[in-house]
Amino acid sequence: MTSEVVLMNRQAVAMAADSAVTISGDRYLKTYQSVDKVFPLVDNQPVAVMIYNNAEIMSTPWETVISLYREQAGGRSLDTVADYAEDFMEFLSGNPDLFPAEHQDTEFFKVVAVVFTVLAEEFDHQVRQFAESRQGNVRDHISAIFEFVVGQMHTDYMRCPDDSPRGELPCFPKGMSEQIRRRYGNEIDQLIGSLQGSLKNEYPGLVISDDTRARLREIAVHAVVKDAFFEHYTGVVFAGFGAREKFPSMRSYLASSVILGILKRKRDRQADIGADSGPVFQPFAQDRMIRTFLTGMDQYLRMFVYSETLKLSMGLVSDIVGRTPNLSDAQRNAIFRDYSENNLGVALNEFFRSIDNYQYAVHTRPILRAINSLPKKELGETAASLIKLNSFQQKVMHSVETVGGPIDVAVITRNGGLEWHREKPDL
Repeated sequence: MTSEVVLMNRQAVAMAADSAVTISGDRYLKTYQSVDKVFPLVDNQPVAVMIYNNAEIMSTPWETVISLYREQAGGRSLDTVADYAEDFMEFLSGNPDLFPAEHQDTEFFKVVAVVFTVLAEEFDHQVRQFAESRQGNVRDHISAIFEFVVGQMHTDYMRCPDDSPRGELPCFPKGMSEQIRRRYGNEIDQLIGSLQGSLKNEYPGLVISDDTRARLREIAVHAVVKDAFFEHYTGVVFAGFGAREKFPSMRSYLASSVILGILKRKRDRQADIGADSGPVFQPFAQDRMIRTFLTGMDQYLRMFVYSETLKLSMGLVSDIVGRTPNLSDAQRNAIFRDYSENNLGVALNEFFRSIDNYQYAVHTRPILRAINSLPKKELGETAASLIKLNSFQQKVMHSVETVGGPIDVAVITRNGGLEWHREKPDL
């Protein structure tokens, strides 16, 4: 894991990242604090790139991939940061020398294997929960539990958390799903057979129906084409100035693997500074302490306060309605339901809207106002200090420090180009 941040005002961009990387395995956990995560994208151009979450793409270090792109770019300038980002992504897609066809085949196998591993772990969890609930003999329900888990994952690929349809990634051409079915049908069946064999060793009574097997095949295809990244992925952040950009801009992507000559990717965030716009404050990866500093309240504490306030309010309403004389149970339930769905919801939303307005006025706006006017040196120092806050929190609260080490800072201006700094992690 890592902690990174991008700060932008009309004068400059500051990108800061820690240098910690955590390597884990079976009964193995090791953290190193000497990894580079911020790089110049093109020689002699005011654009940089920053990575987080996964240090490699298809077993190749991102640092190597970025250096190869820098060599082929040859100092070429493009109009916008968005153009640089798209050109870099196309370089990864259309590069059989970097990712040969057989390597892409292996990567597809890995992507689906990771997704099926996640499914198997969820299946184990559901089996344990069923056993603890003592609702029946586990052996009699093992196949139904597996069918339920597969159905849930299939739904996760088909629907977003807000229940809207989950579309396919725009980076893929129309008909990509069918291409994958034709190209990798045998490999998908092999993976399903391997999953079944592995689970049957632990759960001998497991039977996988034809419908469930068909859903597993669809999950294997969805793992590539759907707008979801349940497999290992990398966040890639571009920031700086294009040749035609007077003010800085930023684009960030999620990138996974190259399959059938196309990099699975999606644009995650974007920000552009204008003549009248405010500054940009964008943390990435582990950002809890940075967001707490910006808003004045920990986001998990806010969710807890909302939950407890809701329970308290509903308890008070229930108590008052219950004590009201001359009401039938049906009348009490109707009043409680109507008040909970209408008046109480409006009151709670207004209450937390007032809190949010206070947070913004007292904490967020003064910070943004300061960032908007910071010179480039102070902008870089501020970005580094935010990473130090995250590192300090990990030092005092976590047994494994996944944020730490020297902090790399890239400060970019249109006139001065890209300047590098490395700061000690001490707060």
